[in-house]
Amino acid sequence: MHNKIGSRDAMAPRLNTSKYIVSGTWIALLALAACGTSHELLQSGQSAEAARSQPASVAEVQLEAEEPEVRVIEREPTVDLAPAKAAASKALGHAVNAAGERVVGWWKPLPEQPDFAKLLDPKRQFIHSLSLGTVGRGELRNAARIPEDGDHHSVIERHRNRNTQFGSEALIEVILDSAKVVSKAYPGSKLRIGNMSRKHGGDIPWSASHNSGRDADLAFFCKTKKDGKPVLAPGLLDFDSSGDGIKRPDLVFDVERNWKLVEALLSHERVHIQWLFISEGLKKLLLDHARAQGADEEIIKRAEKVLHQPTDSSPHDDHFHLRITCPKRDRLEGCLDFGPRWEWVDWHYDDLLARSMAVARAFRAPKEETRIRALDFLERIRSPYAPELALAAALHEKSDKVRKRALEVAKDVPIWSGAAVGAALRFVERSEFSLEEKAYAYSVIRRAADTLAVDRLKKRIADTELAEAERVMAARSLIHLMEPELVPFLLQQLETQPDAVRAELAVALRRVTNRAENVDWEKASDDARAKALASWKKWWKDNGDKRRDDWLEEGFIAHGLEADDVFTVDAVDELIPMLKKGPEHVAYNANLTLKRVTGRWAPLEAWSHARLHRYWSRWWRSVRQRMVAAR
Repeated sequence: MHNKIGSRDAMAPRLNTSKYIVSGTWIALLALAACGTSHELLQSGQSAEAARSQPASVAEVQLEAEEPEVRVIEREPTVDLAPAKAAASKALGHAVNAAGERVVGWWKPLPEQPDFAKLLDPKRQFIHSLSLGTVGRGELRNAARIPEDGDHHSVIERHRNRNTQFGSEALIEVILDSAKVVSKAYPGSKLRIGNMSRKHGGDIPWSASHNSGRDADLAFFCKTKKDGKPVLAPGLLDFDSSGDGIKRPDLVFDVERNWKLVEALLSHERVHIQWLFISEGLKKLLLDHARAQGADEEIIKRAEKVLHQPTDSSPHDDHFHLRITCPKRDRLEGCLDFGPRWEWVDWHYDDLLARSMAVARAFRAPKEETRIRALDFLERIRSPYAPELALAAALHEKSDKVRKRALEVAKDVPIWSGAAVGAALRFVERSEFSLEEKAYAYSVIRRAADTLAVDRLKKRIADTELAEAERVMAARSLIHLMEPELVPFLLQQLETQPDAVRAELAVALRRVTNRAENVDWEKASDDARAKALASWKKWWKDNGDKRRDDWLEEGFIAHGLEADDVFTVDAVDELIPMLKKGPEHVAYNANLTLKRVTGRWAPLEAWSHARLHRYWSRWWRSVRQRMVAAR
């Protein structure tokens, strides 16, 4: 669904999406049905497998023409999901017991999907353009090419021999449509186009992105400074924050036409814009003009977010860098969006759910190869439902090879819902699985940092009948759960657990409290540990009623922070050095606090503290002046 201006999709951003969490639960119920004892869901698996040996239909064959003049949209066969819903209903009781209060069912018709045999066919062909991967690591198939000259646009002359006039059909559609809107409002206007992508995507030497046919550099409309006469932009000209040409002082930024372009891009009914990179000064000129002209308030709200000066590249004072979101058909094949989830955009979650369920039907196919291809497909498209589907498959998979692949997929795809955590907990609680296999599921639980897991992890850590190696994994799964209520349990377990388990519990304790005792819990003598534990218990008695923010502040101050308010940009200059110089728990919490203060993404565990220090330092240098001025 694509919304018209003024309407709102019910989908909210990623981490505050009740609908999305519920969707994850729904897919988990279906997954349980898919991989449990109920046969209704996937009983077509064997017949679909056999269907792969049949000759392909005409619609499935890719013609050998280099640039076919007419692209035929193929009608995809449908999948009957009624058996899936029936089987899922039977699994409801088990799912509720397994995932507790986080499981809430909701039912709605899903978009129709092809049969899994077709989706997983290694010889499958496409007759439309396909943007795959990310804008920085992606590819472009069946690329469309924008003409060098048109009624309302032209490719900048110096860019014509770069072979970068290719893009997805959606990108070219929104560019040409928007250029036409500007030309209609301002007759004679022509949008000038710089780099897009190469025919097959991949890296280009002029940009870190433009890999997958969803980026385009658009020259600013300009006019003469002397008499305001519109002129054809000779190239990508840079303008200062007042709109005056820097290298061409005879030209100025044409606010009226550039706003009309922004307005046209953001009101397109079929293609959504993720970013229009532009310098802060020029963004202000555009928004001031829009408000003065009484532009649509919804468009202005969108422009306030989409118009953005990058924090890790040039300020974009010489062109718009247009980036579109993944079109639905591309997203369902592996096109990947990163960045904010604008509330007016359809991010195709319902379609991803339907596609994921269609692929999951292959989990009951008789051939291991087919089941592995299904898992590979879910991983490639980074389906938000992949972890719970893969874990549900792993719970019932007889093949060690396929089960390992399912666990790899569950570990590698980001966790978006409590259903995946519930499935991972069920997996580690099963005695028939090896420690090597359980390590994947514990990794899912750890990275999810979901309070749903706390009580069951505590139970496993305290279970003295459990192997020490598994208790280590369970204790390690607590290290991203910044819950003050964990402290009494951690102190209690530090008294009784084996050394290796103590070491993991101590990491969690130091991180949640942002303090440490000078003791190596794994190697210290009994006396040293006893003294440290006594000190911790006294600290807890004196500080247990404080907020965690107070603990954070006290820990940072103890390591040299002098800012009046830890949780504002005033502290950034002092927090960044702590990533490199502070002890592990201080560096960890400095990273969390930097994310909280700036709103910028950074990983929790994938990077070393040295790499995090380089990352934050480089970014802060580029934005410090602007962010401090805006506080």
